[in-house]
Amino acid sequence: MAELLAARLCHDLASPLAAIDNGLELMTDPDFGDVAQAGELVGDSVRQAVASLNFLRAAYGSAGAMLGDPHYLQEVAESWLTRRGIALNWNIGTAGLRPELGRLLLNLLALGGESLPRGGALTLSAAQAPAAQRYGLIAEGADAGLRPEMQRGLDVLLADGLDPRGSQAFFLRRLAEDLGGTIEATQEAPDRLSLDLILRS
Repeated sequence: MAELLAARLCHDLASPLAAIDNGLELMTDPDFGDVAQAGELVGDSVRQAVASLNFLRAAYGSAGAMLGDPHYLQEVAESWLTRRGIALNWNIGTAGLRPELGRLLLNLLALGGESLPRGGALTLSAAQAPAAQRYGLIAEGADAGLRPEMQRGLDVLLADGLDPRGSQAFFLRRLAEDLGGTIEATQEAPDRLSLDLILRS
């Protein structure tokens, strides 16, 4: 599992770091006339890398009590998703959360982001249900849906044979199970996926 998540982290950081390297090369190339353009490339790539690091640290690392702050969760999620062409509608409210629930919600958003290969929008909402607490995530966009490896990650008992994308779903499900919860995925329409996190009281 550690290997799969490490591969996921490296994949998310490889593109902006490579772009920074390319931009710096252009800035030192005497034959390249537009230094300002290269500077913009570097600046945008740095911001993308920082957004990825902040989100990945919170979702997989140790952000401590900050994970219980809805404002912090919304900020790191929006910054990361926006750079992937995904809008976030955050309908959780301002009440503090258990840090482990905050981490779980970030991982739910990560799976939602993976289900939008062409961009789109995610809407995260909280609702009380009989004898349970429910968080619903709606992913809307072209070709929205769980790829087979992602669905497998939600279904299998062991991480053996999963790829990095499937490991995200597996990790999410295990986090949910640690809190006595389950994840339910429903393809409501060709461009609309529903992911429900249900925590039993």
